[in-house]
Amino acid sequence: MRKSGLYIIVLLLIVISVSCDKEEGYNLDPDFRLSFSADTLSFDTLFTGFGSTTKQFKVYNQSSSKVKLSRIFLYNENSPYRLNVNGIRNNNYVDIDIPANDSLFVFVEVDLQVADIDEPRSLEDILVFEINEKLQGVILETYAQDVILLSLDIVSSRNLSGKRPYLIEKSISVAEESTLSIEEGAKIYFKKNAALYINGNLKVEGSYGKPVYFGSSRFEDLYKNVPGQWDGIYVSESSENCDLKHFTIENGKNGLIYLGSGESANTLHLEYGVIKNFTQKGLSLTNVDLVAHDMILANCGQECLHVVGNGNVELYHSTIFNSWYYGVRTNSSFTIANDEDSSSKIGNSIVWGTRNNEISLLNSSDLKIENSLLKLPSSEITSYASVFSDCIFNEDPLFTDAENFNFTLTSESPCIDKGKSEYGNLFPLDLLGVSRISSTPDMGVYEFSE
Repeated sequence: MRKSGLYIIVLLLIVISVSCDKEEGYNLDPDFRLSFSADTLSFDTLFTGFGSTTKQFKVYNQSSSKVKLSRIFLYNENSPYRLNVNGIRNNNYVDIDIPANDSLFVFVEVDLQVADIDEPRSLEDILVFEINEKLQGVILETYAQDVILLSLDIVSSRNLSGKRPYLIEKSISVAEESTLSIEEGAKIYFKKNAALYINGNLKVEGSYGKPVYFGSSRFEDLYKNVPGQWDGIYVSESSENCDLKHFTIENGKNGLIYLGSGESANTLHLEYGVIKNFTQKGLSLTNVDLVAHDMILANCGQECLHVVGNGNVELYHSTIFNSWYYGVRTNSSFTIANDEDSSSKIGNSIVWGTRNNEISLLNSSDLKIENSLLKLPSSEITSYASVFSDCIFNEDPLFTDAENFNFTLTSESPCIDKGKSEYGNLFPLDLLGVSRISSTPDMGVYEFSE
């Protein structure tokens, strides 16, 4: 009798157990698979010694029953990644439920430790999800870049190499009579609102294969061509000579602003450079002599090139383009308003954009514009007829893709073979290193090639 009672109790436990399983209703199918909003989570390139952005993805249970994740864990024990699952920070989770037709948020950050290495290094891991004795994973990847922090004013001459990037978190200055020399391949990144003030001299020595870069510290694709991410480069009247070769300055409030004295000789030499994407001005010169060639000046909320005061201008084989679409633009792409005793010469260049008048000539007393394509009203063409020589007016230059800053010429461009040979011989290579002297040179920064 007692034995029969034990059998009954065991039978009841089995029934209760089966009933509980049915009530809990877990999906135990060994072939069931979770779904993810992303199979790879990439952080692009991040500077070590600073916190990373937080990225997220979702884990979906697309079945009609709830599921239990036995474990969520990082494959590498010493992983640089840090997790937050549904508000709980950990790197190893057990028995996590996802209700039927529901999802789970996973947040990921990177702990970027300094390794004292010049080259960027890859940091990869796999976030593993174990369910019904099967494993699934999401790849985590980023590049970590050690960086040299420039936090103090430069009070004596200094050289910046191209081996490891530099980061300016807060504005710094170069003292009078000091020279900041920047080698080929150097990259100088700026945090929000940071600026570089030049009271001494600036020498940038980029090359075709290794240009020097000035830009924002944000690497995400979302910020690729966004202006206003940092302040700018400002040169004062105490700086007598700045020389920049093969460089890019982009995505700030102002590009290069040079305020000369009008009495001493303030000179700026630019060649093979790109200045683009600024909420205000790209290149602004007051009382400064400019000698420049093979320059791209593009996409600014005000002027791409602004010249005023006592200063002479020589600009050759350059492309100025403005299609500012972040707001209403009331300025021409290029304004020249230097004093009457100043002289200016522009040759083999293109000035184009979305306004009817992309060049404002507020002083034409000693101004010559030769073999260039210009966009301006017919009344201006008539008023300043003596200024122009062999120019093309209001004819689309037919860039390959101007909105994406590709200012190479298509085969139908009116700028092909319309440059002046004298200037082509002075500057025989274009921005890409293509020869201009095999035939009559083209207008603009790029020589057309099939």
